[in-house]
Amino acid sequence: MTAYSRLQQQEFDSEKEGYTATKHQREVGTTYFDAISNAISSGESSTTAMKDSTETDQF
Repeated sequence: MTAYSRLQQQEFDSEKEGYTATKHQREVGTTYFDAISNAISSGESSTTAMKDSTETDQF
């Protein structure tokens, strides 16, 4: 786990130089597809990605 934490910290540090993969869900349109899923299911979708995601706070 320590190795993964170090790798992740390096990725966060690289954001200053333009690295964006740490926010990959935004880049691939996850919030858009979540909105479509919620619209179709009247907000009852169990397969959305962003709800309760650790990335939600980043956006």
